[in-house]
Amino acid sequence: MRTDKYLWENVCMNIYRQMYKEAEPSLDFDKAIEDGITAEPNWFSNYYLPVKRQQEILDSICEKYNCNKYEKRKVETTIWLGAAPSGYHKNERVK
Repeated sequence: MRTDKYLWENVCMNIYRQMYKEAEPSLDFDKAIEDGITAEPNWFSNYYLPVKRQQEILDSICEKYNCNKYEKRKVETTIWLGAAPSGYHKNERVK
C-alpha cells in the first residue's frame, strides 16, 4: 500500500495537471500554484472540463500508476472534494 503523500504528489497532482491543461480556459497547474491562484477562494470554478472527461483522466492516470481499488477510491475522493474544474459550463442553461 502506498502512502497518502505518494498518492497526492504523484497521482493526484498529475490528474490535476492534465485536467487543467484540457480545461477551458487552459491552465498550467504548477504555475497556478506558484502564482498563488490556487490560494484564492473557489478559483477552480473559473475553469470548465466535462465531468465525463475528468473521469477518463482520473481512470487513465490511476491505471498508469497501477492503483488498486482502495488507492483509486482515495484518489477519487481527494480529486472530487478538492479542486477539480467545474463540470458545469457557465454558458449552459439549467433546464
